[in-house]
Amino acid sequence: MSAVRGGAAQGEAEALRQEEGGSRADSALEGGAARGVEEAWGRLPDGVGLAVYRIVQEALTNVVKHAAPARCRVSVVDDGVEVRIEVVDDGPGRRTLPGEGAGHGLIGMRERVMMYGGTFEAGTLPGRGFRVFAQLPYEEVS
Repeated sequence: MSAVRGGAAQGEAEALRQEEGGSRADSALEGGAARGVEEAWGRLPDGVGLAVYRIVQEALTNVVKHAAPARCRVSVVDDGVEVRIEVVDDGPGRRTLPGEGAGHGLIGMRERVMMYGGTFEAGTLPGRGFRVFAQLPYEEVS
């Protein structure tokens, strides 16, 4: 399954290059950031790695859909025992769009986290903004 992990990381890097027009993304990826990500990614069991990727993806989709224009901070920390994900935006805190149906993004994130016995929190911040936090425990792949 390491090919799936590598393929996902390569696909993510290519998408980043396309979205950023190749400038900042290329320099960050060529500057060694991608190597560190790949090393950490390789320690994660396949399912946990995919869950981390999808949780970050969905949280960022929610920022774009519901908080824009806003600034957003993404943190993914892997300490060898668990992965902690935090996505925080400074948007208006409203989470509905006129004419949009009810989505299942937060439910899907919660279900992914619960599959691995982790914890999940999502909610508005005092004053302004929204925070998604997930913690997924795992055993390192050898």
